[in-house]
Amino acid sequence: MNTLSRLGAACGAVFAIVLTVANGDGSHPFSGPRAIAGITAITLLVPFICYLTGVLGIADRTGGWLAGTALAAGITGVTLKLGSAAPELARHTAHVAAGTQLYTALGAVADGATVLSLYPLAVFCAATAVAALRGRALPRWLAAGAGVTAAALAVNGAFLGTDSVPALLLFALWILLVSVHLLRQTWRSPGLATPEGRHDAARAGAVAGA
Repeated sequence: MNTLSRLGAACGAVFAIVLTVANGDGSHPFSGPRAIAGITAITLLVPFICYLTGVLGIADRTGGWLAGTALAAGITGVTLKLGSAAPELARHTAHVAAGTQLYTALGAVADGATVLSLYPLAVFCAATAVAALRGRALPRWLAAGAGVTAAALAVNGAFLGTDSVPALLLFALWILLVSVHLLRQTWRSPGLATPEGRHDAARAGAVAGA
């Protein structure tokens, strides 16, 4: 169970690092290996979000709906971001010539899907921030960081016509920091790496606060 918990926690760090390396400064032409690396990195957000929201759900004092909201919003954001890769792949596989109207239109669809993904990701971060603060599932600075990231994502998403998404860089950085924290926690407190251990810790905290 500890190994599985560490894998779940580590997925966030792998996502942030691999996606950043794969994207570079965004000026590189299409590359199959980079595209595969980027898609893999985004997909790894799914197990990380499930692991994080599981941690939040144990400590959630609102009946679990905040953790559930974070899970649903996070998966929705990942789905939209994955969808943004489809037009780019279509341009490559169909050999659409650069500069043509179709090439531009497919690029606009990809950019639009990325911008749309910012909204559910903002909800994911906001729900995580509130749940983490209420249940103390994360350090305060990471919970506050989730709130700041949520605001940045929402503001960036308000510019529907933009193809620039700097808020995603902040999101990736926050994911990396949370991933490292959770990974270190599984090594420092092996008992808390399992659901049973977290349930016991939460029950002890409830008794102590009674």
